[in-house]
Amino acid sequence: GNMFALILIGINGASVAGDIRPSTSDARAPMPYTGTAVMQDDGAIALHLRLTSDGKEIDDTLTYKTTDRGYDNVLRHLGGLNPGESKPFSPWGD
Repeated sequence: GNMFALILIGINGASVAGDIRPSTSDARAPMPYTGTAVMQDDGAIALHLRLTSDGKEIDDTLTYKTTDRGYDNVLRHLGGLNPGESKPFSPWGD
């Protein structure tokens, strides 16, 4: 039984550290990642995640559709973006 308790504590500790994939439905989601943002032809923003805020490598893509609640917040943080354009981004809080 002790082994299981240790695993649970480890999982809970990891989530507090902030390595949580941001939710596209959260209008003010923090972005604990560094990467490259690309606007697609339909206006959706694909965030290609490369590093966590503490420097660990990650390879994931988070796509914000124009209908997602977090879309405007992400676009504002990026300083605007046009279809086909890409720009690097760094972590931000809410």
